[in-house]
Amino acid sequence: MAAQKEDRRIRRTKRLLRQALAELMNEKEFKDITVKEITDRADLNRGTFYFHYTDTYDLREKIENELVHDFKEVISSYSPTPENYSARHMLEQAISYMEEQKFLIRTLFHNSGVGDGLQSKFTAVIEDMVTNVQTQLKLNDTGKQAKYICRFCSSGIIGCLNMWLQEGEGMTGKTLVDCLDDMINRAIAI
Repeated sequence: MAAQKEDRRIRRTKRLLRQALAELMNEKEFKDITVKEITDRADLNRGTFYFHYTDTYDLREKIENELVHDFKEVISSYSPTPENYSARHMLEQAISYMEEQKFLIRTLFHNSGVGDGLQSKFTAVIEDMVTNVQTQLKLNDTGKQAKYICRFCSSGIIGCLNMWLQEGEGMTGKTLVDCLDDMINRAIAI
């Protein structure tokens, strides 16, 4: 029973630290954010922070890794067949997840460094998924053509998701699903 309380407290502590970091990242450059600012914003002491993380970069990396892990889990059930290769269900789940984590993902996408930021990590997840789809559907593309289609789809999906996150209320999740599903079907063109 005591372990459950500890788990709940740890989850709450981590949630407060994640929220504090995201709020601060919307106010200033990540490199200028201190542990003290994060713990003040979260109303926690620095010892609590250091119990879980070594520094602000460790906090950010662990947040990104958790988001990537959860995102993979959300889209992992997608298993197309030549008869039904629609990505609609997977897109609905991915967008639903992104809506739940909108503030955090939007902040980390917007403040991503080139190459290793959250947006690049999400792109890699989708690229792996598209590669698996190409294999499952036994598409007749040559190796190079398949790579280009894969990059086109993954970059396009993430680019659209990023635009949707940054624009706020410009488009509903359902409309975005319809749009992305149509574009993916055209790109794959089985």
